[in-house]
Amino acid sequence: MTARRSRLAACGVLATALACGRVPEQALRDEQARARRYRDAYETTAAELAAAKARLAEVEKSCSAKRQ
Repeated sequence: MTARRSRLAACGVLATALACGRVPEQALRDEQARARRYRDAYETTAAELAAAKARLAEVEKSCSAKRQ
């Protein structure tokens, strides 16, 4: 009975060690996914801002051309 308990305990320790080894990897993948989402959102906002500035410049140019 003692040998069986020691084997079960060893399996439990091994399972815990393996499970703990995966947690940082998953956390890293989650953090990388969050970083990609933030980067994509930043790039999208920057592109939208650039398009809005270009459109504003066109409108200002057409307004000043009409005044003259």
